[in-house]
Amino acid sequence: MNILGIDIGGSGIKGAIVDTKKGELISDRIRIPTPKPATPEAISEVIKTICQQLHWSSIVGVSFPTIIKKGRAIHFGNLDKSWKGTQVDKLFEQHSNNSFFVVNDADAAAMGVMEFGVGKG
Repeated sequence: MNILGIDIGGSGIKGAIVDTKKGELISDRIRIPTPKPATPEAISEVIKTICQQLHWSSIVGVSFPTIIKKGRAIHFGNLDKSWKGTQVDKLFEQHSNNSFFVVNDADAAAMGVMEFGVGKG
C-alpha cells in the first residue's frame, strides 16, 4: 500500500509518496516553506498544494508538531496559537478532499522505528 506522508515543521512542510511495505519513498520529496504566520488556513493551502503536485487522491498521513488527540490539536506547538482546539484531520479533508490521519511528529517517528527500524519485531 502507498500513502502520501506529510511532515509539518516550523520552517518547512515536506511531502512524498511512501511504499508502506518497504518504508521507502517512491516519489520526489516536495518541500514548501512553512507560511508565516502558520495559521490553519495557510497550512491547509500548502497541504492542498502538495496533494495536487503529487496528483494524490487517497489517504494522507501527517506528522504534526504538537499534541494530537483523535485528530484534534490540543496545543499549538511552534505554530500559530489559532491551532489550539482545531480538528486538524477534518480541516485538511475539507481543503483537499482526501482522508487524513494526523499524529504528533514524535509519535510518528516512534511508529516508524517500530515498523521499519531497530524496534521491528
